[in-house]
Amino acid sequence: MTGIGGMFAGALLGGLAVAMASPAMAQVTQVSPGSLSATGLVTFDDVAGGAAPGTNYNALFVSGNVAFGERFQGQTLVPSGTFDTLTGAPTAGLTLLTGATDQNLNIFTFSTQVLTGLGPTGFPDFDAIGEGAIALRFGLPQSQFGFELVGGGGGTAEVNFYAIDGSLIDSINLSGLSDQAYAFTRDGNVADIAGITITNNDGAGIGFDNLRYNTIGGDPLPTSTPEPASLVLLAAGLVGLGAARRRR
Repeated sequence: MTGIGGMFAGALLGGLAVAMASPAMAQVTQVSPGSLSATGLVTFDDVAGGAAPGTNYNALFVSGNVAFGERFQGQTLVPSGTFDTLTGAPTAGLTLLTGATDQNLNIFTFSTQVLTGLGPTGFPDFDAIGEGAIALRFGLPQSQFGFELVGGGGGTAEVNFYAIDGSLIDSINLSGLSDQAYAFTRDGNVADIAGITITNNDGAGIGFDNLRYNTIGGDPLPTSTPEPASLVLLAAGLVGLGAARRRR
């Protein structure tokens, strides 16, 4: 396994993406990226990156109006080879947690700034880059979400959508991962998605860019206090969201 670092030495492998929603009543649907109306955009150009292996993040951080970590409180990370898997259900409030030292998040420049999760082998090992779990916490409840996947060698990823009380709204499996855009909408346009986790088993590793989300909607979601090292960043991002809504 080469991790997403394998992209620096060869061409990206393609594949056909297939979404498989939960067999019981689907609550989130994979849609055409062009159908999203969301105007919020996270490019990661506002945070430190740099040439591979890039910048290692051992703390939570905010880009745009979305906070990023490894998992939510209540979930347990279980290594599976060079990949992260998550077990357990998040607790109410969706408190973001970081991974172990050098096993949290990474941002590097590959044409543009790209976010990756770091797997068990840890930064700066290329077998870690792109193989770790990622958790996103929104400042406003969401009804749609999208991203551009960077890399991918035909593996699979699991995208889980959570409400603020920690309940699972839906889980979507993506197969045949490749360098393309993915998008999702909540059935009935219900805005209740408070957080998302993404794990994968793609041997080439995967990264994320150009995350799309709603910047207007319901009342801001309540937040829990993160670790002190991350408090300023998280607060700044979510306060910025409130200021933007007041200006509108």
